[in-house]
Amino acid sequence: MSGRRTFVELGVGVGFLALTSALAVNVLTPPAKPVERARRIVTNAMLQQASTGNKCARGRVALTFDDGPDIYTPQILRVLTAYKVRATFFVMGKKAAARPDLIRAEVRAGQLVENHSWDHPHMADLDPAQIRWQLAATQHAVTAAGAPAPGLFRPPFGNTSAQVDTTAKALGMRVIRWSIDTNDWRGRAPGDIAASVIDQAVAGSVVLMHDGVRQSAATVQALPTIIRSLRARGFCTALATG
Repeated sequence: MSGRRTFVELGVGVGFLALTSALAVNVLTPPAKPVERARRIVTNAMLQQASTGNKCARGRVALTFDDGPDIYTPQILRVLTAYKVRATFFVMGKKAAARPDLIRAEVRAGQLVENHSWDHPHMADLDPAQIRWQLAATQHAVTAAGAPAPGLFRPPFGNTSAQVDTTAKALGMRVIRWSIDTNDWRGRAPGDIAASVIDQAVAGSVVLMHDGVRQSAATVQALPTIIRSLRARGFCTALATG
């Protein structure tokens, strides 16, 4: 009888431990975040009358996108393809590794895929080994996804140093920044994003936008206006060359 009671007590004890362990896991492990989905911005109607003329009467303007690839990258690619625009995507290594399909989509669309560090740190705050890792790991992620090795590096926040520049050069890259900052990541309205480009564009301008932030929906909305307005003013959209 005592043996049976011991067996029952043991079973109760094991059950209690399992219950408390499960409760501990639930308390200590936060629930998984829901996967964020892109709003549908681009429609067939939106692109039906996309103009593809691209004369360089007044010079070249480079459209660039940072912090992707991400959920709005496919819609940006769709707009660029409709208008026959070639642009430059400065990608984060960790996102390239997570979404190699989007890197391949950028390459298929004729876009440039360049280096924007692994996870967007202030590069000048890092030691030499960390700087090299940020750049080299991103190079590997991009090439592993099927894109050519980047020849350009855009430092996050524009934050660089002699050590960063030297390391980038050693890895076959030139450092490039921008001349027009749309500040699209701040949650600006599409009209304001477009106006910031149109009002400041001159020959040789390099426009900074983002395909990899939550506010990129507004950038998608602004993009057709930016392209049409630049071309109407005699500028051609071109690749960033450093």
